[in-house]
Amino acid sequence: MKLELRIDSRPLDIEIDDVVAGLLAVRLDLPAGEDNRDALARHLSAKGEPWILDEEHMRRRILRRLILDIADPALVIRHLMADQ
Repeated sequence: MKLELRIDSRPLDIEIDDVVAGLLAVRLDLPAGEDNRDALARHLSAKGEPWILDEEHMRRRILRRLILDIADPALVIRHLMADQ
């Protein structure tokens, strides 16, 4: 899933796996089966502030924050069980 983040009014394009996007959507209690790109982009933009250094540094920073947001075993199980 491609997302365009806005961090301190600067655009940053990132791409995350659909499963990771689904896990984050569950974490944020977003509706299942809907296009949650805008909500995910807003959340990650807020978590990425303030802009520091260059785009590559910011991508790594966002991905580290994303891992922390979804690194919950109960969340992963809840996401996987939702399809059954």
